[in-house]
Amino acid sequence: MRAAAGGRAVFHLRPRQPCRAPPPRPPTATTTTALLSHSVPASRAHHRRLPKGFLPTLEPGVSAVYLCRRANSTTCSVLMEDRLQGELDGAKGEVRKHETVGAFQKIPMVMPATDILMSAQRKSRNVPPTKGIANIAKRERNKGAKQLDALMKELSVPLRTYTENFPKRRDLHPYERSLIELTFGEGYYEQVLGRVDALRKRITSVGKQHASVCAKSTTKREAEERLTEGRKRLEEAFQHGKHAIDDLVNVAKALRSMPVVDLHIPTLCLVGSPNVGKSSLVRILSSGKPEVCSYPFTTRGILMGHIVSNHERFQVTDTPGLLTRHDDDRNNIERLTLAVLSYLPIAVLYVHDLSEDCGTSVADQYITYKHIKERFGGRLWIDVISKCDLLGKKAPLSLDDADEEVAQYRRFGPEGALRVSVQSEIGVKELKERVHQLLTSQMARIKADKAEHETQEAGISVP
Repeated sequence: MRAAAGGRAVFHLRPRQPCRAPPPRPPTATTTTALLSHSVPASRAHHRRLPKGFLPTLEPGVSAVYLCRRANSTTCSVLMEDRLQGELDGAKGEVRKHETVGAFQKIPMVMPATDILMSAQRKSRNVPPTKGIANIAKRERNKGAKQLDALMKELSVPLRTYTENFPKRRDLHPYERSLIELTFGEGYYEQVLGRVDALRKRITSVGKQHASVCAKSTTKREAEERLTEGRKRLEEAFQHGKHAIDDLVNVAKALRSMPVVDLHIPTLCLVGSPNVGKSSLVRILSSGKPEVCSYPFTTRGILMGHIVSNHERFQVTDTPGLLTRHDDDRNNIERLTLAVLSYLPIAVLYVHDLSEDCGTSVADQYITYKHIKERFGGRLWIDVISKCDLLGKKAPLSLDDADEEVAQYRRFGPEGALRVSVQSEIGVKELKERVHQLLTSQMARIKADKAEHETQEAGISVP
């Protein structure tokens, strides 16, 4: 407004600038829900609203903005293809998560409980009071509270690191999940981690309590007494639960010693009844050196070796022998073999001992073989009759072959079986050639499966 010469006021009105809305912020799960419930006109609400109960199905940490790409401050348009894409991506992520093995080699090193305590005691005693505190009582209580807090953290932080960095069993490859269950028993792995985390919580609670009490001291002597008492209580709490840490040390050692299997390298898996000669064949086929003895269940775990043939690298695994009984009655050693057959992309070399030198009758071997063949017959497969130099030299355990199939099996073994003797070196050269052909075919199958998987991923990722 300006005053004119005649005393009249002249107003110069400027045109009003349009209001600019602030730039839209990426909606969170809360704001997206609010937009869905309030921003859409009532007449079109049924076109814009997410299906009931859909948002709660989101995994923790997944932002609803992924589902509501076109949400803004006034409207929210959630397309069904967005929901489908989210579900497909979630499924694809699940596949990726279970496609690889090797999580056991990434677990953190676990310090023994004694080492953790000694390190925490040493570091906490070196914590000085805050500079500039002239009053002796205040300085002492400040030092006491800080040292108790430091002791608490030095004891609890390693435990938090362990519980956060040990893999969750649900995130592991099915083969590795089965190894945990068969090695430690159902629920033991989670129980140990739970006890370690409970110890961490207990230490944190005791430490905070005594640090707070020490910070309220009114005299130097009182602060010193409360510091001493707090240290004692923290150390007692740690000592009371240290067995959980010792158990975790043993779990970590066992997991890191598990054989590493590369899913992208062809793997030959030797299967058969106990003591039929699997380990001897592994020794002549690969770099693996399993124990070879004349008693059953020499192999008590999964043993890995490698074959290098024509500049190509393959894997060989020796598995525990299978007894003739129902799967529900098998012990954990036998179930390791079934886990390899079930979850790893392997080719099978099934070993038969028709001389019965292994201690298992031909009839029982046939029953076990027939069961495994029917269950895993889709694998690439070689049948090998081991110890062929002993055939006819030892009296059979039983000649009561009421079943014609068993009698046929006793005389000739499975159709197309290769006869081998490690001692006499019979058929060894042919066996190596057949194994190389088998693993080359397995390599082609792995590449084809990988190409198909990548094609499916590319199809899913297309908008």
